[in-house]
Amino acid sequence: MGDISKLETQELLTCLHVQLFHPNQANRPLFHNLPLNEPYEMDAEDPLRLGRDGETCPFVLNDTTVSRKQLSVQAYRKPNSSILSFTIQNLSQKVNLMVGGSELKHLERAELNDKVLLRFGRYELLIWQEPGDSKNKFEILFETCNTSPSQEMGIGVPCRQPVMDSGLPWRNSENGGPTSQEPLESDETIFVV
Repeated sequence: MGDISKLETQELLTCLHVQLFHPNQANRPLFHNLPLNEPYEMDAEDPLRLGRDGETCPFVLNDTTVSRKQLSVQAYRKPNSSILSFTIQNLSQKVNLMVGGSELKHLERAELNDKVLLRFGRYELLIWQEPGDSKNKFEILFETCNTSPSQEMGIGVPCRQPVMDSGLPWRNSENGGPTSQEPLESDETIFVV
């Protein structure tokens, strides 16, 4: 029988989950160069680069509208902390990167929150972090999603006109008040003789 105390314990790696969406993903192989649905292990000192150029970016989007180097995610640790944190940098000179509600121009950098929506061109990437205890490595897990993360989160979706209990839209007169003070529905029954 082996001594259990001599077995190495495996570190739990921090995992960056990345859900990818593009409105034309069903018709075009935009994500076929990515390691989809399988965790990909990375050294924490190496940046995660995403773009069109396979020589400079290990993660390639098969789309001519994407910059050769689109974005970079870099792991780091805060002083006296063993938890990995991440920053994102816009590497594109032509396309601005939306991080949450903030816009990043070329070479601008921002911290990634625990969960954030990235947008550039017609791409949407919903990124969230699953913490781990490894200081030297992390995993990235790319997955596609069938619906727009921004729509699911209610970002950029216009509000609809309010509807009264009657089921009819609320109508205002020119002075801002309702057109009628009387209810549009009634419980009374009318008998015609």
